[in-house]
Amino acid sequence: MSGIEILGNAVSGLKASQVAIRTTSSNITNVNNPDYARRETEFQTRSFGGVDISEIRRIANSFLERESYKAASSAKEAEIVAKLHDRLQSVFGDPSSDGSIAAKMDLMFESIANLQLDPASSVRRLSAINGIQLALDEFGKLAGSIQQIREDADRDVFSRIGVVNDLLKNIHDLNKQIVSATVQNADANALIDQRQKALNQLSGIIDIRLSPQADGQVHVSTSDGTFLVSVNRKELKYDAGSAVGPDTIFPRITLHDVNLYTGAVSPTGSPFESHIQSGELRGLLQMRDVTLPDIAEEVGELAAKLADILNAVHNDSSAVPPPNQLVGRNTGLLGSDAHGFSGLSNFSIVDASGKTVVTVEADFGANQYRVNGGAPVAFAGATIADAVAAINTGLGANGSLTFTNGVMTLSAANPAHGVAMVQDAANPSGRAGRGFAHFFGMNDLVSANAPAHYQTGLTAASAHGFTLGSTVQLKVIDPAGRVVRDFTMTVAGTTIGDLITQLNAGLGPQVSFSLDAQGALKQTLAPGSENSTLFSVSDTTDRGGTGLGFSSLFGIGPGARQLQATGMAVRSDIATNNSRLALAKLDVTAPGVSALGVSDNRGALALYQLDGKVVNFDSAGNIPGFSATLSDYSGQLLSNAARLAAQSENVRLDRSSVYDEITSQINDVSGVNLDEELANLILFQNAYNASARMIKAAQEIFNILLEAV
Repeated sequence: MSGIEILGNAVSGLKASQVAIRTTSSNITNVNNPDYARRETEFQTRSFGGVDISEIRRIANSFLERESYKAASSAKEAEIVAKLHDRLQSVFGDPSSDGSIAAKMDLMFESIANLQLDPASSVRRLSAINGIQLALDEFGKLAGSIQQIREDADRDVFSRIGVVNDLLKNIHDLNKQIVSATVQNADANALIDQRQKALNQLSGIIDIRLSPQADGQVHVSTSDGTFLVSVNRKELKYDAGSAVGPDTIFPRITLHDVNLYTGAVSPTGSPFESHIQSGELRGLLQMRDVTLPDIAEEVGELAAKLADILNAVHNDSSAVPPPNQLVGRNTGLLGSDAHGFSGLSNFSIVDASGKTVVTVEADFGANQYRVNGGAPVAFAGATIADAVAAINTGLGANGSLTFTNGVMTLSAANPAHGVAMVQDAANPSGRAGRGFAHFFGMNDLVSANAPAHYQTGLTAASAHGFTLGSTVQLKVIDPAGRVVRDFTMTVAGTTIGDLITQLNAGLGPQVSFSLDAQGALKQTLAPGSENSTLFSVSDTTDRGGTGLGFSSLFGIGPGARQLQATGMAVRSDIATNNSRLALAKLDVTAPGVSALGVSDNRGALALYQLDGKVVNFDSAGNIPGFSATLSDYSGQLLSNAARLAAQSENVRLDRSSVYDEITSQINDVSGVNLDEELANLILFQNAYNASARMIKAAQEIFNILLEAV
């Protein structure tokens, strides 16, 4: 071998060793960098002698990387769901703590129990009112907190969309840089590491699938094949709502093309939610649109039943002294509607000492009334207006019963007199399962933003009472945010049944409607649409001037049930004057005989007995309909929420374990082993020294030759 050849081989070895040392040093520097894949220097023999670097290879396992994207999406979805459930649990509180809804209801019944001992005590009345209000406030807090969590989830969706767009742009830009580096035979590994980091972050937000290209690019799509980055890139758009409530219809997440040359985003996009199979976005959407509304509906059901049974007792009881007037709530009924009551109810005017002035007993089943136990007198007809007119006639100059714009009012003519009502003990009046005073809410204890029930007592043959041509726009929206049905009902026909027929024709493929025996509109979602939601988007109807539209009357839309837990309060006049608390019961007596006494605790006892009353709960959220006490249902509600939280935490742990295992395997392949790299460093340093000695040997040969000349 000539000196020239020795020198050339030595120089190539020196350069190759320098590159290998530099690569090894880079590995050692990034020993704790999780986004770094170790490099390996590949050597090759030159055809004319010496050594070259053929490649600085990035060590990675493409199979494990693909699996890591799936695992990251699943783990991050479970993590965000568990986080929101944990926050919800903090709102519900420990069931055994004093701050839970169960504890607040126990405290309420404890304060009510004390009323039995001395119903005339102002202190006990005030304590009972405060206890009731605390329980009602807790329901409002729960309902409000659930909607706040939904609002925060919606804002998180908005923020994640911004992150996704940044990552897509970054990946697209890195693709171009990697291609450029590859064409120029430059080292693109650092750029690939950066892209890998962006892909890892993206996979935690949405599920992705990669398509490697021969030129070094990777095309990114969702797992169902919707491209996000290819030669061009896409961009997501979403406008978060400023406030979120049960009836909020969230805007769609849309996918838009981005012009390759100008960067302009196309104004026309396609809906994207259905393409998101996993990741943080899927978890946020699932909690916002399905899980949390279900729980809010369960809370609303418990709140509604509590308000309804409290009002049932209070409407059949009387304050002492009784008020001069009882004003009901707007029922949306008309005077022309059939009264629909069976059984008997008593309407009395009493004087300041609690003695009967006049009592009218209405026998709705027989359409008759009696004055002070006298002979029966027939109603002129069977409508609400007919019953009101008959009772009015019976009251005479002593008082009046009026029904205006859906509101029933009983008044005493003499300002010093009071009014009271009571059901017949043997044959109580009833319409849709409620007594006369209870149905019309004439002496309600609890008021709320939404009615406690939507059992109207109407039938399919009842006149609908809405202005012809007025409209109700309804939308059926599935969990992916798609409007699967958009129907506007234009009021036609004459009966409730006619409107139900219209609804079934317009929404039948997704939801069907029927009127049950209590006059409640039942909505049944078709198979495949079980998780869809029916929204009332707009409603211009008004039933006979009552101000109640079709949606409000029958409780259409998610807010109808979720809002039952909001705005609940002890009726304002009772809260400011606790003597209005109805703790006695009217005795039906002859004129001049005492009918109400201040020491009567029968109303208070009836309120206390509600603690053990079995109530028929409707299906709500994930809790099927069943009969139980209030405490039993609250326990079911809390245990259901706790079960979902525990389940989400278990899923989080399982998926995190899978992701950690895959990450560990990736680190075994791509991670830096410090001992191995230090050994390589010594090896390459020795190779460098050997090449240097060869150069020195070549130099000595040349020196000898020069001296010989």
